[in-house]
Amino acid sequence: MARFQTLNFLNKSRKWDSLIRSLCLKLKDPEKALLLMRDCLSNLGILPSSFTFHSLIHSFASQGKMDKAIEVLELMIHDKVKYPFGNFVSSSVISGFCKISKPQLALGFFQNAVNSQALRPNIATYTALVGALIQLGRVSEVSDWVSWIENEGLEFDVVFYSSWICGYFREGIFVEALRKHKEMIERGIVPDTVSYTILIDGFSREGYVEKAIGFLEKMKKEGLEPNLVTYTAIMLGFCKKGKLDEAYALFKMVENLGIEVDEFMYVTLIDGFCSSGDIDCVFGLLEDMEKKRISPSIVTYNSIINGLCKAGRMPEADDFAKGIAGDAVTFSTLLHGYIEEENVIGILETKRRFEEAGVCMDLVMCNTHIKALLMVGALEDAYAFYKGMLAKDLVADSVTYCTLISGYCKVGRIDEALEIFDEFRNKSISSVSCYKCMIYGLCKNSMVDMAIEVFIELCEKGLELVSGTYTSLIKASFKEHGADGVLKFIHRIENLEPEVFDIVSNSAIYFLCKRGFSLDACEIFMRMRNKGSVVISRSYYSILKGLISDNQKGLGWPTLNTFVKEYGIDEPWVSKALVSYMCMKDVDKALFFLNTSAVAFPVSVLKALTKKGRILDAYKLVISAEGNLPVMELVDYSIMVHALCKEGYLDKALDLCALAKKKGITLNIYAYNSVIYGLCHQGCLVQALRLFDSLEKIDLVPSEITYAILIDSLCKEGYLLDAKQLFEKMVTKGFNPNVRVYNSLIDGYCKLGNMEEALHLLIDLKARCINPDEFTVSALINGYCQNGDMEGALGFFFEFKKSDILPDFLGFMYLVRGLCAKGRLEEAWGILREMLQTRSVLELINKVNAETETELVESIISLCEQRSIQEAVTVLNKVGSILFPLGRRCRAQSIAEKEEKIHEGEAICAVSSKYSSLNCQTDLDGRLSNVKKVEKVVDDYYNFEKGCRLPDFESYYSLIASLCSRGEVLEANRMTKVMLFDMGTGG
Repeated sequence: MARFQTLNFLNKSRKWDSLIRSLCLKLKDPEKALLLMRDCLSNLGILPSSFTFHSLIHSFASQGKMDKAIEVLELMIHDKVKYPFGNFVSSSVISGFCKISKPQLALGFFQNAVNSQALRPNIATYTALVGALIQLGRVSEVSDWVSWIENEGLEFDVVFYSSWICGYFREGIFVEALRKHKEMIERGIVPDTVSYTILIDGFSREGYVEKAIGFLEKMKKEGLEPNLVTYTAIMLGFCKKGKLDEAYALFKMVENLGIEVDEFMYVTLIDGFCSSGDIDCVFGLLEDMEKKRISPSIVTYNSIINGLCKAGRMPEADDFAKGIAGDAVTFSTLLHGYIEEENVIGILETKRRFEEAGVCMDLVMCNTHIKALLMVGALEDAYAFYKGMLAKDLVADSVTYCTLISGYCKVGRIDEALEIFDEFRNKSISSVSCYKCMIYGLCKNSMVDMAIEVFIELCEKGLELVSGTYTSLIKASFKEHGADGVLKFIHRIENLEPEVFDIVSNSAIYFLCKRGFSLDACEIFMRMRNKGSVVISRSYYSILKGLISDNQKGLGWPTLNTFVKEYGIDEPWVSKALVSYMCMKDVDKALFFLNTSAVAFPVSVLKALTKKGRILDAYKLVISAEGNLPVMELVDYSIMVHALCKEGYLDKALDLCALAKKKGITLNIYAYNSVIYGLCHQGCLVQALRLFDSLEKIDLVPSEITYAILIDSLCKEGYLLDAKQLFEKMVTKGFNPNVRVYNSLIDGYCKLGNMEEALHLLIDLKARCINPDEFTVSALINGYCQNGDMEGALGFFFEFKKSDILPDFLGFMYLVRGLCAKGRLEEAWGILREMLQTRSVLELINKVNAETETELVESIISLCEQRSIQEAVTVLNKVGSILFPLGRRCRAQSIAEKEEKIHEGEAICAVSSKYSSLNCQTDLDGRLSNVKKVEKVVDDYYNFEKGCRLPDFESYYSLIASLCSRGEVLEANRMTKVMLFDMGTGG
């Protein structure tokens, strides 16, 4: 009878076990299962089996209901039950805590279970532990546990390694992930579809889709069939690379293979189209989902909202979100979008909506909410919200602390930021980002010393050294205390790990050399040498380059010697440094070295030589070392062409243009501007105009500078009619002439005494809302003075003086000399006093003071006080001759001598329409788009150089013949005199 009762009890117990497990596993309703279990224990006196307890714990953990899972666990180990819990329960609990983003609790549970000897972990439990460590960002600690597992005699499986590899991918350490995959195979563990999918997903997420496809092919060769998740990972890789056509083709291929496409694959494709801004395709895919009866979940909707936010279509995103029951991700996405736009109203409205909706916040939403509050200036609310996170059962992570620290630092509230940083330090969270945020904040607020202390703490904790952290400290130290500040920083980190000291010191050397503090960089270099630190080749090169630039060649040679000894001449940086040093010291020796080696000299050498006024040496290097040329950009050629033209080496500039063409470099308008300037500067105005005419034929549009150069040159040579025509063409082409262009024309007309045209240009200048400058005033004063109209000159002087525009040195001199010539010495005295109080004039006189080691200002003032006006003018004339050795007066005189030739611009007009009578054999025929064309310009230059400044005999003959044929004998006679004078045969 007793046996029958026992069997009956067992049968009843099995029925309850089966019912509870059925609710857990089949109906996914662990809440009802727990109610039945409590009833069994309290009222029915039935003890469910340990397997039933395990199933219920696993069910709750799978759903992330960890409070219920722990409740069942406590029932299981209660004195009335006393079931032991093993690895199945432990791994379920650990995985459950990880599922709800509480890996710290998972780790604590594991440690307590092991320490209490209630658990002897197996490989499944250790795999769950790896998941927790990965979530905490502590994947590096897994290696320590691997040693422990090996000592326990446990066998690793593919799931353990897959979890470990996944952790490395999460941290972005791809090399280590591949290494672990290889290690797994070497241990004899065969990869499965999941492990390959993890590799494919890891590389795809970072945009290395080609690598992912390689693993896909390898997977197929090993007889493993890719599943939908595998193909989705590949599709993600295509989307990351912006290859949406390939992604869509893969999508269609999966459908053709008969694999049922799920929502997640659609979401991946939708997200890809969202990233490209193709929102129409996104809504097309959404319609396609509905046709296939795939019900879009909140995940799909959130992806669309995210795409609209990224595309800057916040109103549409907001409207779309109003039509769905949003979750934490929905509102986080909207908040983030409004934060990016700095839309305070949008932030506040979204905050109101999610508060009304009663959305259960996750950690990501909490962090976004804090960021939003900081953005709208509600710092106290943000701090209060952070403090209330524990009440929401949420633990602040590194993102939380970074957000708060950055927010407080941004508004200069460093004390509060430091308090939050201290709270972070007291947690077990390890994050380089938080240290980085604190260092940036302290540097921004000029608290470099404290920032250095934080950096030292970061290094002492053994955290990863991020380049942005120490470079920001170097920059801040330099900003606050100059090069001494950087040296002080290096001194304070001398006791850190050698590797840290070496990295930071090498960066400091490079930084200081880039800013011209090569001697201070040398001090760091010597300190490193004394400590036995590793000086990288780039640091050697930077120091040498800096010493050469600073003319410290005495220090450069021993440094170069050490560099060669330490790294050998085959090291690229050594060769580069050696060539640089030789180029700066002796170009001929450098060329000999270059011609006997395969080394190319650095482009920086050309810039350094050009900067030092050694443009011919730079030119020699480029032309003679053509086989060892570095990769020169258009800007490098342009700088050299400009410098050569400026120094008057036009033939060499054109040689360089030809070389650039040969190298496949298409010269731009800036290079041609330099050539045009060089031609004008050499007096080859017709050649310059021909080159200008040819620009449109080679698809180059002249710039404002092109027009300005030519207009100025035409004006200086007295061809004002042509200058005016070019000016009008410039305006017609849509260019806005600046004050310098107007000044060239006004100055030209004033020197000819054509004040009417000059004043008309002044009116046009003002109509274009361009302010006249001191040169404008000086030119107009000169014009009035030349015409003997001193009233007009004084009128303009006082009119512009009201607008705080005074003449330049020569403008004052024109006025003073004009007044003296009229005997109006009292007025001249007043203008002189005004002149000696003008800053620009005093600067010029002081410049002469420095050159001649005299006290000119004092002597001029003394002469003025004595009313010795003529003597003061004499001294100022001498100053003017020093400042302007050619002088504008000389130019005016030259123009006056050729007045017949330039009257109404007839002479140049006769040849400038297409410049037919001037060197007609050198017409470029628009063939300036190839090397021959540039060489043609060179030939033209040589042919033209003999009579460069003025038209030749044939040109004059054509013009004189034309005048005679029209019966203008007097004009022809005058032009003959000009011809004889210009060709040096007249007297």
